[in-house]
Amino acid sequence: MSSSWAPPLPPSSVTSGSGSPLSSFTSAYGVLFRIPGARRFMLTAYLARFGAAMMGVSIIAMLSTRRGSYGLAGAISSVGLVGMALAGPSIGRLIDRHGQRRVALPLGLVSVGALGILLVATRLDAPVWLLVLANLGNAVMPQVGTLVRARWAHLLGGDPRSLHTANSFEQVAEESCFMLGPALGGALATLVFPEAGLLVALVLYAVGVVGLTVQTSTEPPIHEVHEHHAGRAWRAPGLLLLAVTLALTGAIFGSMDIVTLAFAEAHDAKSFGGVALGMFAGGSLIGSLVYGALPITGAIARRLRWGTAAMFVLLLPVLLVDHVWTFALVALVAGGAIAPTLITSTMLAQRLVPPSQINEGMTIVMTGLLLGVSAGSFAGGSAVETLDASRAFLVPCGAALVAFVLALVGGGRVSRAERRALSLWGSPG
Repeated sequence: MSSSWAPPLPPSSVTSGSGSPLSSFTSAYGVLFRIPGARRFMLTAYLARFGAAMMGVSIIAMLSTRRGSYGLAGAISSVGLVGMALAGPSIGRLIDRHGQRRVALPLGLVSVGALGILLVATRLDAPVWLLVLANLGNAVMPQVGTLVRARWAHLLGGDPRSLHTANSFEQVAEESCFMLGPALGGALATLVFPEAGLLVALVLYAVGVVGLTVQTSTEPPIHEVHEHHAGRAWRAPGLLLLAVTLALTGAIFGSMDIVTLAFAEAHDAKSFGGVALGMFAGGSLIGSLVYGALPITGAIARRLRWGTAAMFVLLLPVLLVDHVWTFALVALVAGGAIAPTLITSTMLAQRLVPPSQINEGMTIVMTGLLLGVSAGSFAGGSAVETLDASRAFLVPCGAALVAFVLALVGGGRVSRAERRALSLWGSPG
């Protein structure tokens, strides 16, 4: 499964010169598309991620329509999320030990089969216990983002500049999926038939995960497990701090979703809430693109402080605005500030663990993000109920503040962990 492809030209040869910002931008991302096999795994990974992004809303829309209860739909959906959080790191460890094709492919198909049973059982008005059991298919669903980032780390481990761009590109891909996927899933469930959203999601995910995992030319090799790799990845110094940081970042996303809709409704502009959320997500997408094109090299850990600081400072104005259009502009800028923290955290997760644990390490960090989104949604909803919509923005601002303080307090430890990791096994890949 090893690849004979050599990393592209070093960063200086890609970004140097007096070209325009646009040419520098296209040169930075153009490197990725020139790698043999990269376009194929980028496309198939995107299909799988788009399908995965559709599933949450599609399941809720399907269950709430068929059973007439959003509470039941949310409870069944949360079972799958909790199962994913508990099983995710172990699945990542299995992938590291045995390879993507041998583990992610069969588990991906098992999850598709289980959620297919959920679809049929919902249609046939099956008992609730069967719906809960079938939705546990989410628990064994491999996280496509970690699979494709592991491929980039394998291919670009000798070129930190291009690896930075690749991680930024992957963040853009995920942002676009989670902007468009839920909208399509909800629309299909509402306009076609209740199971339509989940049906399309499963087809996209199945095609994508099969297409990705059968591409063995770019699949990371299976590393021999040495004595300093034998422990669980969560023991790697600094990794749990990254997981908590991304949990707080996820709490910002989750709470902003709820509070923004409530804010728009409180200002008699309920239909504008979706637009405002789109501005926030769009800002994050633009921020990822711009950040990925910057000629950033050297230590990664120090960027965590700057990223969380920008995230906190640029989010604070949401506490002061009192008009939906002004809020949308603030949300656009604040969304762009979140991108550096997300990208830096995923890159650090790749660097802090040995190559033989890269999937497990990234899964732990990304699981923190998923749990943070869930917790943020709950906290944001509670704040809207107990406070007013404007003051409920204290939840995402508070999460950003805690993330910044955590980066200040733990930044030195993460920097030492990064230096130690580089001395032990160098860059990922």
